[in-house]
Amino acid sequence: MSVEIDIESATLDEKIDKSLDVLEETWDRFDDPVFTCSFGKDSNVVLDLLDRSTADLEAQAGLSFLDHGNHFEATWGMKDTLEDRYGLSFETYEPESSYEELVEEHGPRVNQRKPDLCCTTLKSTPMERMIDGHDGWITGYRIDEGLDDDGDGETSYEWRKNLDFFEQKDEVVRINPIVHWTTEDVWEYHDRRDIPYNDLYDEGFECLGCKQCTLDGDALFAYDSIRRVGDETADD
Repeated sequence: MSVEIDIESATLDEKIDKSLDVLEETWDRFDDPVFTCSFGKDSNVVLDLLDRSTADLEAQAGLSFLDHGNHFEATWGMKDTLEDRYGLSFETYEPESSYEELVEEHGPRVNQRKPDLCCTTLKSTPMERMIDGHDGWITGYRIDEGLDDDGDGETSYEWRKNLDFFEQKDEVVRINPIVHWTTEDVWEYHDRRDIPYNDLYDEGFECLGCKQCTLDGDALFAYDSIRRVGDETADD
């Protein structure tokens, strides 16, 4: 299945139907998919769509959450809220080394001086464990995230503009059911479905990732080692 829908001109109803088609195909094609949820705005939408697409989500897919040790407290609150709303429980994964241990070994501001090391240790390596053994990996990635480049060459998300609904990685198929949605679609869907969301968005935060990499709601920089997850060369 390819992205044969115009991101800008298609209605949200058309996009929702397409997303649900992707999930229906997911249940037909994959024996053991996993959904890795961050409890940010995009993951919230995917979670609601997953809940709509099957009567027993926990029986259809693994449910995982990465605790990299640097979440905002509001993120934990959102996890509890949505687990209660949908009657689900997400398995939590942690990195083998904490941010504090990286600082002790490599010095202060390791996230800025050695972003590849920091992001790989805290995010992509434990993410590999989260998807290990699963044949499908359900994400909240969107093409729109790769179209915001301001031309300075510093974006790490440009690769996302080439995403598809299903992408064969070396070890898993990445499934992107809202790949064709815009940011505006995501928020409209929250309104329609009355989905709770992290209050930090109302305070102007655009990034709800690691606290060390966020200043006044904006990412200090975006280093995205997650793009390599599922590749045999991911740890090279």
